[in-house]
Amino acid sequence: MFGCGRPKNRENDEEREHDRRFKRSTKLLLLGTGESGKTTIIKQMKILHINGFSTEEKKQKIPYIKQNIHESIYDIVYNMDKIDPPVKLEKSGNEECAKFILDLGPEELEEYTEEYFDNVKSLWNDQGVQKTFERSNEYQLIDSAQHFLDRIDEIRKPDYIPSTQDILFCRIRTTSISEIEFSVPVPKTYGGGSANFLMYDVGGQRGERRKWIQVFDGIDAILFIIAASDFDQTLREDESKNRLEEALSVFRDMCGSRFLRKAGMIVFLNKQDLFQRKIEHGRKLEKYFPEYKNFNKTLGSAVDNAKAFLEEKITQMSKIQVTVKNYNPITKTVTEEKLPPRDIYIHHTIATDTQNVKKVFDSVHEMIIKESVKNIASY
Repeated sequence: MFGCGRPKNRENDEEREHDRRFKRSTKLLLLGTGESGKTTIIKQMKILHINGFSTEEKKQKIPYIKQNIHESIYDIVYNMDKIDPPVKLEKSGNEECAKFILDLGPEELEEYTEEYFDNVKSLWNDQGVQKTFERSNEYQLIDSAQHFLDRIDEIRKPDYIPSTQDILFCRIRTTSISEIEFSVPVPKTYGGGSANFLMYDVGGQRGERRKWIQVFDGIDAILFIIAASDFDQTLREDESKNRLEEALSVFRDMCGSRFLRKAGMIVFLNKQDLFQRKIEHGRKLEKYFPEYKNFNKTLGSAVDNAKAFLEEKITQMSKIQVTVKNYNPITKTVTEEKLPPRDIYIHHTIATDTQNVKKVFDSVHEMIIKESVKNIASY
């Protein structure tokens, strides 16, 4: 039928423009296991290098924020009698509040009533619920639970508009490949002007990782996000597997991938605020990583020592000698190639802290921009 769709010439022009921008941009790929903070880094790029979030974009996140509240309070109350030893509610009358929440089930609600918020607030103020929250490493709970439950009075208002911090804490599982484009000023040392970046985010759960290879081609640098605070938690998809062990295992695989050998490797040891809180509250790293007992560096504090241990562990993994097999379709022979150890750059981050992310990115921009300027000069 005439008049349907876009003109062919226009489609070709858009494709050519996309290809031109792709070639002139530095491609950054965010990798890491589920809930490590990759999507939060994407949000920070929008805040730091674009125009942040409009009021309409913030309003669109309200249903997800309310669902984060429901998921959080439901998971806490549901697990009170399942952790060992179990925890009981301490406030009189809260048994009915707990029943109200549990009867709703874990799925997203169609409506969040005043009665609902009253029950959530009463439960969150219960010392039994607080004790269960403090033991959240023993079950599955999103990291944004405390942030949103502490803000229950604000979020329940009819005219509530999420703050930028609310947007950063809002948890939405990534199940597709997304990208963001932004520009960063180039230091005069490298000619001034600006450099264009394309950053890709992919899902980190086991079922999503098969999609990663789709975006490996042409990547200039990998930003591998590891949640340091995950050392005492297990995977959602496999509660027999330690989250940090899984993240390190995936990192080692990426270091050895022949598809990514030309890409720079930058590691963000993320969630340092939660990591510090756990160490200072007596969570023992050696309980989950026994080799930490023999880690001899003493840097003045338990937190600094634990950070140094993880840095050394990551560095050692990146230096492992990797051998890949190359198939020659002409001679139909297979040869082995030993890949040289790769250099990595490690930074400690708090993805929900805009100033922290800005500081970290400022420190790595020069390295990335230096390479991007080479790319720009070649076109």
